[in-house]
Amino acid sequence: MNFTTTGQSMRVLNVAFDVSSQSLNWSMEVGSSRIDGICPNETEHLGKTLLQIKRTANKHGYGEVRVICESTGIYHRRLLQIASGMSMRTNLVHGEAVSKYRTIQFADHGKTDLKDPQAILTVAQVGRLIKHRQLDSRYGQLREMHRLVLRAERRARACKSELHSDLRSSFPDLRLDKSVLYGPTGRALIEEFGANPYEIVEVGRRVFERRIKSASPRTKRATLDGIWKAAQASASQPHELGVAEIQAQGVRQLYAEITCFTEQIDGLESRMKTLYDQLCQPDARLPRAKKGVVSKRLLSRLVAETGPPDDFQTVAQLMRYAGLNLCERQSDKWRGRTMISRRGRTEIRYVLNLMALPLIRRKKLFGDYYW
Repeated sequence: MNFTTTGQSMRVLNVAFDVSSQSLNWSMEVGSSRIDGICPNETEHLGKTLLQIKRTANKHGYGEVRVICESTGIYHRRLLQIASGMSMRTNLVHGEAVSKYRTIQFADHGKTDLKDPQAILTVAQVGRLIKHRQLDSRYGQLREMHRLVLRAERRARACKSELHSDLRSSFPDLRLDKSVLYGPTGRALIEEFGANPYEIVEVGRRVFERRIKSASPRTKRATLDGIWKAAQASASQPHELGVAEIQAQGVRQLYAEITCFTEQIDGLESRMKTLYDQLCQPDARLPRAKKGVVSKRLLSRLVAETGPPDDFQTVAQLMRYAGLNLCERQSDKWRGRTMISRRGRTEIRYVLNLMALPLIRRKKLFGDYYW
């Protein structure tokens, strides 16, 4: 049987969809009959297919329809959105569960779009469904802004990796801490000279120091000495002037991109903090910032990924959602390492790392314990 009963009379018809970018294979069991179908993954065709399924369910006495599918990242979202708009229930299933039930059900390790919907129905029958979370407006905005923050961070990291590679090639003897390179001193070095050691040596030490100090007045004497000595060492090797100028242009371009992404992140995080304040006003359960422990910026990023507290009945559910639930490995006398599953929402664990790592520095909250 493929339906559940709510109260005394409400029957729910489960309809399983195997979603791809171009099409959807679906299957449902009505009484003793199984009905299969396929439709393009387009709004118009999805609406018609779901309407047809709903009419079939009403004809056979089902009170509601439940649409079930695996999470595909993006391709399943339109299906669930349209189904929700038609007052249908929506649920997800774990892809690993579907894969293992398919192997059991068909005694086959292969994968086909025709068998997957049937395996999804089997998973539904044993009650292994995942709630399809639909965030309200403010939580939805918070998550969407955090998605943009994460994207900007990924692109900034890629640019920084390329920048360090280019600097190693054009200015091999330069050794600057990241805080200096991406601070006023590094900005002045790249904007004024493109981190081109040949240009630095050509203008002379006095002009070099004056231009750096003009753009970055707080640059230390030791830093200036270190850059000048590195420029002399790097410029001592033969070079092509045109190549060095092009390399300097590339360095300036990468640094400008990094600055742009950094400004985007700062702007988005400022908006997230404002929105988080609005969420905290009616909900005292949301954590508040505490100096020396956690900032409002990181709390807003964390809650952007967890969503509202009401969605979790227990702490264990939240830990599983974040992939922090413990997985035990043992057989008879053998005992493996007990580790976190890492199968939940990776973004939550990423933000938690951002929160935790600063606290293990020396003289910080967990510094003594860690060291």
